[in-house]
Amino acid sequence: MKKLQIFTFVRKVLVSLLLIFLTYVVIGQLSVPKPIARSVESDSPVNTVEVVPLEKHTTGIDFKVDGEVIPFRLIDIVTEIQGRVVFKSENCRLGRSVRKGEILLRIDQTDYQLEVNQLKEAVKQADINIKENKIQLENAKKELELAQQQLTLKKRDYERVESLIKTSAATYSDLDASLSTLLNTKDTVQKLENQIRIYEVQTDKLEIVLQKEKINLQTAELNLERTNITSPIDGIITSDSFEVNTFIQRGTSVARILDPEQFEIQCSLYMKQIQWIWLSRSKKGLSDGYVFAPTDVTILYEIDGEKWIWDGVLQTLDGGGVDAATRMIPCRVKVNNPKSVRLLNENKISDKKPPTLFFGMYVSIIVHSKPDIELYRIPEKALLPGNKIWTATGGKLQKHDIRVAASTPEGILFYAESKSLDTDNLVVVSPLATPIEGSNVNIVQTKKFTKYTTIKKTLTQDNL
Repeated sequence: MKKLQIFTFVRKVLVSLLLIFLTYVVIGQLSVPKPIARSVESDSPVNTVEVVPLEKHTTGIDFKVDGEVIPFRLIDIVTEIQGRVVFKSENCRLGRSVRKGEILLRIDQTDYQLEVNQLKEAVKQADINIKENKIQLENAKKELELAQQQLTLKKRDYERVESLIKTSAATYSDLDASLSTLLNTKDTVQKLENQIRIYEVQTDKLEIVLQKEKINLQTAELNLERTNITSPIDGIITSDSFEVNTFIQRGTSVARILDPEQFEIQCSLYMKQIQWIWLSRSKKGLSDGYVFAPTDVTILYEIDGEKWIWDGVLQTLDGGGVDAATRMIPCRVKVNNPKSVRLLNENKISDKKPPTLFFGMYVSIIVHSKPDIELYRIPEKALLPGNKIWTATGGKLQKHDIRVAASTPEGILFYAESKSLDTDNLVVVSPLATPIEGSNVNIVQTKKFTKYTTIKKTLTQDNL
């Protein structure tokens, strides 16, 4: 037993020593410095690169933004009179469709009909008063005519008596009597003339009263018509808040109608995108920064894996300022025909379609801007970090800094600002391990770019 214990102890010591030895060996191997590889000049062949020709881009810049569909017209139906509701159309319910001119509500007409009847009688009475006054005026004019004839006779009688006094054929008493009669006739004429003027003034006053009563009657008839609350457009009821036997005050909103024939879409653009649209305004003769040249857009919405598109126009800002939270410019897109929808890649209107746009939908908007600027296009793999590209024109590598305008499914678009770049340049699209500017390379030219067309014309499932 004792020998077994000694043997076990010796074995443990040997194992420990072996482990320590192996540890020292490993540490020694790791601490030995590796020989530094020296560069050796070789006669290896020149690097081969793949290139494509640099192309001008002249078909505009298409870019995608997100937007929300909002109503173009959402009309509040407001009462212009007060009263008790005695009728409500079955179509005046949430979600129902109504036609222009359709009666939605009717207010009790009793009081308004009575007022119309009273004012009609008032108009008749005012008209009768005018007729009576005109009759009196005509009578006064006839009396004045007779009185003026009598005045002429009395003047002649007075002149005759005055001449007879000179021959002593009449007395002064006769002259006084003739003069008194003449004066009385003059007074009668004057009174009749005054009466005629009064009748004329009264006629004017009665005419004014008649016109006033007619205006009151028109107002009452208008209020009677307003008891029938009708729909001003073809639309959809989005809210209704009153039932039969409810008393409503003037100016109360009783329903809200959505115009489904036009919609707008709220979206936000970066200042760079706004600038692209501004740069196309010179072609349209626009100079106001708050109004764009009409820019075509394509609205896209996906339903169960299928993409549907509508046509629209971007033309105005939404408020004319910068959103404080996003630092983007709110804009509005107008959709003139929301029911004209088609499946992606179909040129004709599809029978398989949703009925229309609905407000509140979140959609994608492809804006087809056509800025009046010079652009070049290269494949995406030609662009290196830091917005740099390499060209191999003439078999020599050359590095260029570019300013990217947009990244599209067809390639990278950048501004044609560098004088050293033109369509004669060949852009490197293959990977470069350790490129050295000015070094010689062998060139392998790939196929030329497929001719770029706008997204509007070639909407596909791939590029969207």
